[in-house]
Amino acid sequence: WLTDNQSLGPVPLEGDEGYANLEQIQGLDFIFSGKIPLGESFNLPTPFVFLVILGIAGAVFLKKTIWGRYLYALGNNEDGAKYSGIDTDKMKIIAYVLCSFCAGLAGILFAFELDSVQPAQTGEFYELYAIAAAVLGGCSLRGGEGSILGVVIAAAVIRLIYNSINMVGISTHLEFGILGMVILLGVIGDEVLKKTMAKKQLAAR
Repeated sequence: WLTDNQSLGPVPLEGDEGYANLEQIQGLDFIFSGKIPLGESFNLPTPFVFLVILGIAGAVFLKKTIWGRYLYALGNNEDGAKYSGIDTDKMKIIAYVLCSFCAGLAGILFAFELDSVQPAQTGEFYELYAIAAAVLGGCSLRGGEGSILGVVIAAAVIRLIYNSINMVGISTHLEFGILGMVILLGVIGDEVLKKTMAKKQLAAR
C-alpha cells in the first residue's frame, strides 16, 4: 500500500528473501527519504518527529487518562487491579495492541531508512535495546512503574553508548555483552531500591 501501481513482493537479496526498490507515492516522500524539509537548508529526521508525537501522546495517555492508570495498576498488582473492578483481560489486550502498533511503525521507518529488509535478520536483537532502555529509563521489570520521558532519555543514552563503542574501536561482539551488563545492573539497582524503600516504610511505622 506504500507503492505506486505495483505489487509488494519478495525479491532475492544475496540469497535471502526480502523487500527492496519500493517506488514512492507522491506525498509520502518524507517517509521514504527519512527527512521532513524545514526550509531550504534544514531537514528534520522523520523518526524524530514520530518519536516526539508518540512520546507526547504516550505520556498523556499514561498520566492523564483512566486507561493509563489502569495499565499502571495492572502492572503493579494484577490481582489487586482485578479485585478493584478493572477488566484486566481487556487492559492486557490494549497493552499488546499498543506495543504491536509501535513495533510495526518502527519496522516501517527502519525499512525505509535501509531501503531494503530481510525478515529473518532486520531488527535482530532490537528487543534487547528495548529492554535496556526500559530498565535504564526507570521501568521496573515487575511492572507498574516508569515514564515515557525516562525511556526516551535512556534510549538516547544507549545510542550514545553504541556510537562510543564504534568510535573507540571496541569489538561489536562486546556490544550485547555491555548492554546485558546494563540490564543486569538495572535489575540489581531496582531490587536494592525496592528493599531500601521497604525498610524506610517499616521504620516510619
